[in-house]
Amino acid sequence: MDLITVTRKAGQEFTIRVRGHELTSDMSVKDGGADAAPSPVELLAGSLGACVAMMAQRYCDRHGYTDGDVGVSLTLELADSPKRVGGFVVDLELPDGVPEDKKEVLRRMVEKCPVHETLRNPPQIDIDIS
Repeated sequence: MDLITVTRKAGQEFTIRVRGHELTSDMSVKDGGADAAPSPVELLAGSLGACVAMMAQRYCDRHGYTDGDVGVSLTLELADSPKRVGGFVVDLELPDGVPEDKKEVLRRMVEKCPVHETLRNPPQIDIDIS
Protein backbone atom coordinates (compact mmCIF):
# COMPACT_ATOMS: atom_id res chain seq x y z
CA MET A 1 0.00 0.00 0.00
CA ASP A 2 1.08 3.56 -0.64
CA LEU A 3 1.97 5.88 2.19
CA ILE A 4 -0.82 8.25 3.23
CA THR A 5 0.33 11.52 4.77
CA VAL A 6 -1.71 14.07 6.70
CA THR A 7 -0.41 17.61 7.22
CA ARG A 8 -1.94 20.68 8.80
CA LYS A 9 -3.21 23.34 6.45
CA ALA A 10 -4.66 25.83 8.97
CA GLY A 11 -6.72 25.65 12.16
CA GLN A 12 -8.40 22.23 12.20
CA GLU A 13 -8.03 21.81 8.42
CA PHE A 14 -5.68 19.04 7.25
CA THR A 15 -4.54 17.85 3.83
CA ILE A 16 -4.55 14.11 3.18
CA ARG A 17 -2.24 12.93 0.40
CA VAL A 18 -2.19 9.49 -1.22
CA ARG A 19 -0.82 8.41 -4.63
CA GLY A 20 -0.66 12.00 -5.90
CA HIS A 21 -4.23 12.80 -4.80
CA GLU A 22 -5.17 15.38 -2.19
CA LEU A 23 -8.22 15.51 0.05
CA THR A 24 -9.00 17.99 2.77
CA SER A 25 -10.62 17.41 6.13
CA ASP A 26 -11.86 20.03 8.59
CA MET A 27 -14.21 20.27 11.52
CA SER A 28 -17.52 22.13 11.63
CA VAL A 29 -17.58 25.64 13.05
CA LYS A 30 -19.32 24.39 16.21
CA ASP A 31 -16.47 21.88 16.68
CA GLY A 32 -13.73 24.50 16.31
CA GLY A 33 -13.03 24.32 12.59
CA ALA A 34 -13.86 26.51 9.60
CA ASP A 35 -16.16 23.91 7.93
CA ALA A 36 -13.93 24.07 4.84
CA ALA A 37 -14.22 20.32 4.17
CA PRO A 38 -15.82 17.15 5.50
CA SER A 39 -14.85 16.03 8.99
CA PRO A 40 -12.80 12.84 9.46
CA VAL A 41 -15.96 11.02 10.57
CA GLU A 42 -17.81 12.20 7.46
CA LEU A 43 -14.91 10.98 5.32
CA LEU A 44 -15.20 7.60 7.04
CA ALA A 45 -18.89 7.46 6.13
CA GLY A 46 -18.04 8.58 2.60
CA SER A 47 -15.47 5.78 2.33
CA LEU A 48 -18.10 3.24 3.33
CA GLY A 49 -20.59 4.68 0.85
CA ALA A 50 -18.07 4.76 -1.99
CA CYS A 51 -16.98 1.17 -1.32
CA VAL A 52 -20.59 -0.08 -1.28
CA ALA A 53 -21.46 1.94 -4.41
CA MET A 54 -18.45 0.72 -6.38
CA MET A 55 -19.13 -2.92 -5.58
CA ALA A 56 -22.84 -2.58 -6.40
CA GLN A 57 -22.10 -0.74 -9.65
CA ARG A 58 -19.61 -3.44 -10.66
CA TYR A 59 -22.25 -6.13 -10.00
CA CYS A 60 -24.92 -4.25 -11.97
CA ASP A 61 -22.59 -3.57 -14.91
CA ARG A 62 -21.44 -7.21 -15.02
CA HIS A 63 -25.04 -8.50 -15.01
CA GLY A 64 -26.45 -6.00 -17.51
CA TYR A 65 -28.50 -3.86 -15.10
CA THR A 66 -27.60 -0.60 -16.80
CA ASP A 67 -30.89 1.35 -16.75
CA GLY A 68 -29.51 4.01 -14.38
CA ASP A 69 -26.66 4.25 -11.92
CA VAL A 70 -26.07 3.05 -8.39
CA GLY A 71 -26.40 5.68 -5.66
CA VAL A 72 -25.75 5.58 -1.94
CA SER A 73 -27.03 7.88 0.81
CA LEU A 74 -25.73 7.52 4.34
CA THR A 75 -26.54 8.83 7.76
CA LEU A 76 -24.50 8.20 10.84
CA GLU A 77 -25.19 8.25 14.53
CA LEU A 78 -22.58 9.42 17.00
CA ALA A 79 -22.17 7.69 20.34
CA ASP A 80 -20.36 8.62 23.55
CA SER A 81 -18.20 6.78 26.09
CA PRO A 82 -16.05 6.50 24.07
CA LYS A 83 -16.89 9.16 21.46
CA ARG A 84 -17.30 7.29 18.17
CA VAL A 85 -19.65 6.45 15.34
CA GLY A 86 -22.39 4.34 16.87
CA GLY A 87 -23.94 3.26 13.60
CA PHE A 88 -24.49 3.88 9.91
CA VAL A 89 -27.68 3.69 7.89
CA VAL A 90 -26.86 3.00 4.24
CA ASP A 91 -29.54 3.50 1.58
CA LEU A 92 -28.49 1.79 -1.66
CA GLU A 93 -30.31 2.84 -4.83
CA LEU A 94 -30.08 0.44 -7.75
CA PRO A 95 -30.68 0.88 -11.47
CA ASP A 96 -34.13 -0.03 -12.75
CA GLY A 97 -34.58 -3.65 -13.67
CA VAL A 98 -32.67 -5.38 -10.88
CA PRO A 99 -34.93 -8.34 -9.98
CA GLU A 100 -36.10 -8.66 -6.37
CA ASP A 101 -34.48 -12.09 -6.03
CA LYS A 102 -31.06 -10.55 -6.89
CA LYS A 103 -31.24 -7.78 -4.26
CA GLU A 104 -30.38 -10.09 -1.36
CA VAL A 105 -27.44 -11.47 -3.34
CA LEU A 106 -26.32 -7.91 -3.97
CA ARG A 107 -26.71 -7.03 -0.27
CA ARG A 108 -24.47 -9.92 0.76
CA MET A 109 -21.93 -8.93 -1.87
CA VAL A 110 -21.71 -5.25 -0.88
CA GLU A 111 -21.43 -6.24 2.78
CA LYS A 112 -18.12 -7.84 1.74
CA CYS A 113 -16.63 -4.51 0.64
CA PRO A 114 -13.31 -3.90 2.42
CA VAL A 115 -14.50 -0.81 4.30
CA HIS A 116 -17.62 -2.58 5.61
CA GLU A 117 -15.56 -5.62 6.63
CA THR A 118 -13.00 -3.37 8.34
CA LEU A 119 -15.71 -1.68 10.38
CA ARG A 120 -17.17 -5.07 11.36
CA ASN A 121 -13.72 -6.46 12.21
CA PRO A 122 -11.69 -3.54 13.58
CA PRO A 123 -8.00 -3.60 12.71
CA GLN A 124 -5.20 -3.26 15.18
CA ILE A 125 -4.00 0.35 15.33
CA ASP A 126 -0.48 1.13 16.54
CA ILE A 127 0.22 4.83 17.13
CA ASP A 128 3.93 5.67 17.20
CA ILE A 129 4.79 9.14 18.50
CA SER A 130 8.05 10.69 17.33
